[in-house]
Amino acid sequence: MRKFLHIISFKNTMFWKVTFSRSFQSIIKNIGSFIVFGSFAVGAFFFSRFLTAYLLENVKIGLFLFHRFMSMVLFVFFITINMGNMVVSFSTLYRSPEVNFMLTRPIPHLTIFIIKFLDNFFYSSGTLFLAGFSVLLGYGSYFGFHWHFYVLMMFGVLVPFMFLAGCLAVIILLVLMKLASKVSFKVLVALLVLFYVTQIYLYFTLTSPVELVREVMKYYPYVNLYFGNLDPPVSNYLPNFWISQILFFYVTGNQSTVIGYCALLLLSSAAAFIALVVAGERLFYSTWLTSLTLKSFSIKNFEFTGTLFSFQSRSRIAPQAESILKKEYWQFFREPGQWIHLVVMMLLMIVFLSSVTSMDFGLQDPKLRTSVYLVVYIFDAFLITSIALRFAFPMMSLEGDAYWTIRSSPIRASKVYWTKFFIALVPLFLISLMLALLSNFPYVLLRPLPQVTTVGMALIAIALVSMNFGLGSYFVNFDEKNPIRIASSQGATLTFLLSIVCLIVFVSVYFLPILAVFNSVYYQIPRRNEWLYYALAAIGVFSALVGVATHAIGLKALKRDI
Repeated sequence: MRKFLHIISFKNTMFWKVTFSRSFQSIIKNIGSFIVFGSFAVGAFFFSRFLTAYLLENVKIGLFLFHRFMSMVLFVFFITINMGNMVVSFSTLYRSPEVNFMLTRPIPHLTIFIIKFLDNFFYSSGTLFLAGFSVLLGYGSYFGFHWHFYVLMMFGVLVPFMFLAGCLAVIILLVLMKLASKVSFKVLVALLVLFYVTQIYLYFTLTSPVELVREVMKYYPYVNLYFGNLDPPVSNYLPNFWISQILFFYVTGNQSTVIGYCALLLLSSAAAFIALVVAGERLFYSTWLTSLTLKSFSIKNFEFTGTLFSFQSRSRIAPQAESILKKEYWQFFREPGQWIHLVVMMLLMIVFLSSVTSMDFGLQDPKLRTSVYLVVYIFDAFLITSIALRFAFPMMSLEGDAYWTIRSSPIRASKVYWTKFFIALVPLFLISLMLALLSNFPYVLLRPLPQVTTVGMALIAIALVSMNFGLGSYFVNFDEKNPIRIASSQGATLTFLLSIVCLIVFVSVYFLPILAVFNSVYYQIPRRNEWLYYALAAIGVFSALVGVATHAIGLKALKRDI
């Protein structure tokens, strides 16, 4: 125990020394971080308060529906934390030179395991804590709750909820790595993806948000009643449902039920951590040895010849661009953590799209239809910025110590920059078009709404990829080899928050024109399509400004002395 505390103390000391270095660049970076984080927290607070007031007062969906929608958002939030911790832990526990070194020292492997788990959890969850607490502040402010509500929600609800997701993720990872010695690693990855896809599909099939709206609205205007009979029985075993119950009964004044669900969440988190410690004690060291075998197999089977991207084959692409393109291809696919994470994200995106296109959006109220449309729209954009942050932001940093060869070779740094940027942009641009087209499938007859928002999504994708790649070049870190940790760094967090600000701007610009479209349908009045085109032009100008500014920052950063 003393060794464990000593190592934690040592790591914390190093963290504070690195984070609060007294260099001028570090001071400026910390001031900028404080401004961006503070602005984001204030923006999330007001947005949460506005959205709560809008849905309850203008749309009038009622307390029950409002908290069930929160439960659905929390389910996606839980799955995101769970998958993120699993992928990060795989790279940190089984691909980290630091862990390899520490296991050769006289340190118990359980101590190393717990430290790296906590390091991953707190390292990657800081932004989520900030966002969650800011949203809770806005929510509580609308209802006028006292200070003890925020203490309860932060330490009795939000932290245990996120910690439970992280613990379950690493337990699943340990079990998978144990099975990897007996089952093909590719089969395990396929089973893992199928597991998450099935969870999401079943959850939204059973909860059916549109069906829930229809059933509750039958009792309008008595929509603030509790319609627990509409919840599927499986919901009682889900942590996101517990939180929605806590919030609903806190608003309605049923404190005993609130305490009961809080106790259930806390006990579940504690049980999950105990199970994690037991699993780590029994499985971590043996699975680490298994990972060494898997790594040697992957190196043995890795071939550079006989494929389209072989360095021996030639194409009509300029030689310098061709070499960069092929290097990026092999650098991406030789690391399992890269393509596994991409496959998981893409399959989850497909599940989301299939659920959207199969839904019957037979909602009549124009404000509710506008809200649903914009929620889907902003979720599409959020997927783009998540993929861009995960894969485009670390691209320049992954050059590592070999970046000096680019600076000393007869090739312009700007050529490398633009080639790598278009490698990231092209697939994400195509994904954005696919997302926009499929999301607009239920609205295909409302021309020109689908066409305008599809073009707008493409412009947004260009802006978001430009921001992530440009600022990723500015916040470059050649010492970090793990792309997931690069995408979770302080610079990446700042970039993510700026991306969220951009998304809010985009949605704000589109809100009134889209509301006018649905008003024209509901009230049978002439439609003024020019407002959609004005909004598209504003999105185009804003996207161009974001792209030019971030690319200028990224290109200038390449000239720094490394």
